[in-house]
Amino acid sequence: MAAVRIVDIKGLYLPGFPDGSAPPGTTRAAGYSPGYTSLDNQGRVYINRDLDGRWARNTQLIEITAEVTSPDGELPAGARIRWSARDPDDPFNERPEVHPDWAPTLDENDHDAAGAYVAPAEDDNEGTPDRSASWEEVDGYPVSDATETSASTAIAGMRSTIRRHVTDIAGDNLIVRAELEAEGLAEAAADETGVMTMWRRLDVEYIRMESAPPLPLDQVPRHFDPVFTQLDFSEERVIQDRQHLAPDASTLGAHASRFVSEAFSHAGEPGWFCLIAALEPHPVPEVQGAPLFTGVVTILDGGQGERRREYVEIPGHHPEASHVTFRWNGEQIGFSVAMAAVLSDPPRTQLWIEPHDIQSRFTAGDGSLAHAYRDRLFFFPRARRRGAAWEPPGYGIPARVEVVVRGPGAAYAAGMSPTIDVGAARYFAGRTILFTHHRAWWDAAREQPRRGYEQRTLHTIVHELTHAFGMPHKCGYFDYRAPRQTTCCMNYRSHWMIDVDQQLIPGTQGLVGNDLCGRHVKETRRVRLESNKGLRWR
Repeated sequence: MAAVRIVDIKGLYLPGFPDGSAPPGTTRAAGYSPGYTSLDNQGRVYINRDLDGRWARNTQLIEITAEVTSPDGELPAGARIRWSARDPDDPFNERPEVHPDWAPTLDENDHDAAGAYVAPAEDDNEGTPDRSASWEEVDGYPVSDATETSASTAIAGMRSTIRRHVTDIAGDNLIVRAELEAEGLAEAAADETGVMTMWRRLDVEYIRMESAPPLPLDQVPRHFDPVFTQLDFSEERVIQDRQHLAPDASTLGAHASRFVSEAFSHAGEPGWFCLIAALEPHPVPEVQGAPLFTGVVTILDGGQGERRREYVEIPGHHPEASHVTFRWNGEQIGFSVAMAAVLSDPPRTQLWIEPHDIQSRFTAGDGSLAHAYRDRLFFFPRARRRGAAWEPPGYGIPARVEVVVRGPGAAYAAGMSPTIDVGAARYFAGRTILFTHHRAWWDAAREQPRRGYEQRTLHTIVHELTHAFGMPHKCGYFDYRAPRQTTCCMNYRSHWMIDVDQQLIPGTQGLVGNDLCGRHVKETRRVRLESNKGLRWR
């Protein structure tokens, strides 16, 4: 009996296999293994890469070779290979670690209109091929009778080869089948690949100041596996210490941006992010802000439409007031002061509350902050505002409540993602900084990291690298995992999360983990990084 066997796939990468094409000092998480056909369903095809793994905008393809064997050593005249491709189900939402509440977000095709799970469903790819038609002829193997799903190629020397152009969204997948077509041939064994999945491959330049403890880079990539993104960290490059990047918080953004521009040697090179282990952002007070007032106040509001806010009044002149903590019924929530207005007769200070913002309806975009933060919810002590719409209960804090008001204190950034301005728009740009001497992680007296440093910094590393995809923070959701224990790493520890009605869930602060929520997973897959002007990928 004649048989067809797929013997090689260029452009397909095996996880854990060494990549001989990687630059010296770079460890790549997957490599080309001759003869590998993804029968383990783990094979990766890289978006925006050519067959040799080099960056190529809007290019993603594989080159498949099949070999034919026959008991007679020859084939009937006119024999050809019939290639076909199909889109299998994305099995991620069926994994036991995925919480069922997130399954419809991750793969709506497997669910009915009400969100109830039905069964695995094929044809759920979302991207588009880099060219039409999707089949491309290879010299020596003419193509005929091509459609979007199948094509026929000639056989030469008992072999045949064809190229298949694939889709451009991470997590899309395909299976390719090869069959022998020959007139008068009674039977022939066919062959097919395993599931081949679209992945991004990104290089991350790792830069560390001399006195910064090393970052737990070995733990980072697995948190990006759900978004089908392979992060390959370069060998660390050590640079001179700068204890502070800026003189104060107000100038940190500008100073940090200049610092990264000077340090990031691969800036503008396609496929590169950077991660810098720095020391401290700016000088900070040694202690928590001094208490200015403790007592019972009334929560009031003022302004109209999108300018409407809540405020409290405290006696005395306190223009330095920086933070208000509300305490009620065993709960405690803090807010920053957006504006302190000093009034006379009697002397008092109005403290206008900076609300907690949540971006719960974000979508994959162009990397601009305008897109990431286009749809926002603002939660005040007693109300929620979306646009000009104002409605209770917010945090449900009583109108008369105990507060503690403090001046400027020791709270400061643990990490940041300096942006880039292109024209009038501001973009995330794949540039991330972690401040390793943050007092939550660094014991200044002993000049060493505190216990648990690796796990505690991991959250911030994943958080900042997710910004590199243009994703907003503070989604308000639990992470994608079951059982439900921790919240998405893009949240702030001080905030409550939201329910299906976009209302706050009491007692959900302080649960931030190291993984993304289902929405961040899905939308990060959909991002087309090549469209982000801030990355300046030439």
